[in-house]
Amino acid sequence: MYTALKVVDGQVVGMPFVYLYFLFVLMLSAYWVYKSEVKHKFETMVLCFYLMTGNLNDLLTFAIPGVSFFEIQPDRFLFFMFSFFLVRQFYFSKEPFEFKFFWKIPWFIIILICYALFKITSLGYNSGSVLFPEMIIKSLHVINALVIIFSIRVLFSPELIEIIGKTILVGAVVTCLISFIQIGIDPMFARTGDVRIAFGDVYRVNGLFNAEYFSSYYLIIASAWVLTKYEDGYKKLSLVCLYSVGIFLTFHRMSWLLFFLVLVIYFVVLAKPQMDKLLLAGMTGLSVLLVIFLVFQRDILNSTLVKERVTETVDSRFGYYDMVFDNIGDRPILGYGNHDNETYYYSMLHITRMRERATGAAGGIHSGYLSAMFYYGIPAFLFFTLFIISTIIYFAKLYIKTSKPIFSITFVLAFVFGIANMTNTLLFSEYLGILFAIFLGFGLGARYYGLEKQDDVHLKHEEFIQQLKHLA
Repeated sequence: MYTALKVVDGQVVGMPFVYLYFLFVLMLSAYWVYKSEVKHKFETMVLCFYLMTGNLNDLLTFAIPGVSFFEIQPDRFLFFMFSFFLVRQFYFSKEPFEFKFFWKIPWFIIILICYALFKITSLGYNSGSVLFPEMIIKSLHVINALVIIFSIRVLFSPELIEIIGKTILVGAVVTCLISFIQIGIDPMFARTGDVRIAFGDVYRVNGLFNAEYFSSYYLIIASAWVLTKYEDGYKKLSLVCLYSVGIFLTFHRMSWLLFFLVLVIYFVVLAKPQMDKLLLAGMTGLSVLLVIFLVFQRDILNSTLVKERVTETVDSRFGYYDMVFDNIGDRPILGYGNHDNETYYYSMLHITRMRERATGAAGGIHSGYLSAMFYYGIPAFLFFTLFIISTIIYFAKLYIKTSKPIFSITFVLAFVFGIANMTNTLLFSEYLGILFAIFLGFGLGARYYGLEKQDDVHLKHEEFIQQLKHLA
């Protein structure tokens, strides 16, 4: 594994493309917003730019003069923008602020707030090992998620959904195109973050992101959007096939499993197919795979792909998990705050024999759930777990009741976020957590405005407003 963007003659490979892409995304976002009837155009444009640039937008990070520990990163910019938006709506808007908005908060948001309180309390309690700048930054992660959820709920409109849908699909196509260049031409092209070997001399692709799993999770969400929103069979098939290739090229095993489960959920539950046709398709697919395996059995079993990726042991991660269970009993309520303590250092040094992992400079516990337990205590772990479960159930019920795509997409994203945190420490500090918060806001906005009662998710703005007045 090695890090950085490849530099040739003082120039980063693919950077001209990156900045041209930024310009293209900015112009495309501005055009969509200009042509749309969305009310809050600046916020919408920033949101489109963020979603279409992935982690590449981290290149736009800039420091605050005189504040060495705090940089303005894209996710923090979203926090400040949406915080100002909520303040503006509450204090300065000419339209009366709807206080009933706050009285219709579902239980999973209350649970998330409880998780946030325990996390912040833990950081304060462990202030001896958690420096004040780190306390601010870590607290901001979950607060940012809450701000985004409430802001998107206020911003919600059918027009916004349509723009965000196009944004996700374009971002996914570009991610695939960059991935194809990385796998076939130059593995360093437009690459940020870690560069990791998949097998042999083949590197995992990152696309628009700084890690392969972000790219694959993003493509899974895009696939869910296409499957639930598109009626055109040819267009649906083409995009899902394109995205599936992009997912495969990440060589991220959990993403492969997640994508398979999403397809099963869609074809078995959401699409409501005829059972005989479903069984025929399933048996045909399994038969083809069996024949391929029998014919090429020796080559497959002896391939570096199987040896290095599919059959790779997970004993090291079990070591991390055992470390959490062995030590959480000493601080069960508020945890250890972070990795800067003797317990974490000596335990991880014993497991990995690597100082950079023992100090927290690299690696981690590799589980969002167990990270929440170790860092913030058992109550935080329980609230985070309950939040994920309740979110999945909430939007699954909404989709079953209404059959509206926005609820199925939010359900799928909740499912992906929940599973992804089993093997990656995402919580709300990473891109997928921000994406999850955005779609939670969309889902709650659709629920709040009674969109599930409408016959058409693509209602014109005027018709939408008239129906709202009628409902009121």
